Amino acid sequence: MTNPIKKNIIIFGESGCGKSSIVNMIVGRDTAKVSDGGLGCTFEHECHEASIGDTRFNIYDTAGLNEGEQGRVPHWQAIHQLYTLIRTLDGVSLLIYCMRGRIKENARANWILFSEVLCAKKVPVIAVETGLENVEDLEGRHTLLKGWLKGYGIVPRDIACVVSYRGRKHDHDERYNWSQHQLRRLIMRFCLKTPWRTDDWIGQIYKTTYSTNLCLFSDVKVEFAREAGNVVDDFIEKAGMKKDESEKLKSTLLDAEKKFTKKRKYMRL
Repeated sequence: MTNPIKKNIIIFGESGCGKSSIVNMIVGRDTAKVSDGGLGCTFEHECHEASIGDTRFNIYDTAGLNEGEQGRVPHWQAIHQLYTLIRTLDGVSLLIYCMRGRIKENARANWILFSEVLCAKKVPVIAVETGLENVEDLEGRHTLLKGWLKGYGIVPRDIACVVSYRGRKHDHDERYNWSQHQLRRLIMRFCLKTPWRTDDWIGQIYKTTYSTNLCLFSDVKVEFAREAGNVVDDFIEKAGMKKDESEKLKSTLLDAEKKFTKKRKYMRL
């Protein structure tokens, strides 16, 4: 009997927002190392296996977006890594946008980049707020957060406001278990039955040409297709990016796609 295909879930957000704690909550044990917030992470991504009922998942804990000065993963490198991860997977079934504390100005840009540019609005996104151990009314917090996010143009399929750490007191443990149940319920509700794959979407964004020189392998040239310019430029306008930032974004995406295309081509030889 063959094993059922695992659904891929990607968790993204800023460094220190509690992504690893959410991984542990979904899995049901401490499998992801929780960082100390300000220092960030150096890994590209980590995969953790989880099961909810009879459904099996691969949960990907990713490098933090928009690191501060203390962070060790530059913002553009994190975007490069996230893009490569999405292209490498055999499909994406759900995105989890993790946040903690005050909503920052770059939250909307991260949201649009991930949900609209990289995933073509085809993958459901749920938002999870962590660090609410001292908030008594989690359901009331849900209503407040929904309104705050909407004000930033961020409209997820649903929101989970959670206590993301176990405590020593019985009532704290009960709140953690309630949070875990709510998060798992949302995952099962919104996770795609048929994973979304990038190939059709990427084919519209880029055009790839090969030129054979006096060397063993062909040179790969990747450019934005005319239709894709609208997608990327629309994001740049929505995010209010400066010219140098927009050029860096374009070069980052092009470089990531070129490296992925070249690696896949060579593996087929």
